[in-house]
Amino acid sequence: MLRQMLDHRFTKAHASEYLDGDLPPTGRSRVERHTSVCPQCRELIASLRRMLDALPALGDTRQPTVADGIVERLRRED
Repeated sequence: MLRQMLDHRFTKAHASEYLDGDLPPTGRSRVERHTSVCPQCRELIASLRRMLDALPALGDTRQPTVADGIVERLRRED
């Protein structure tokens, strides 16, 4: 029970790293082993994966910088 609780915390804390492929093999195995028995963490991983898959459809969401604003004003003045 303690092991499962620790794995649960580990999975929640490292879900993003897992999905990004940034966890070392031992960490990946730990997450995969835990999500095979924990529906809550399995849903967390699935939900985050769906969100990551949807991000490209949003396009460029970069906020304009001060420099962007200055350039835009200069263009309008020409």
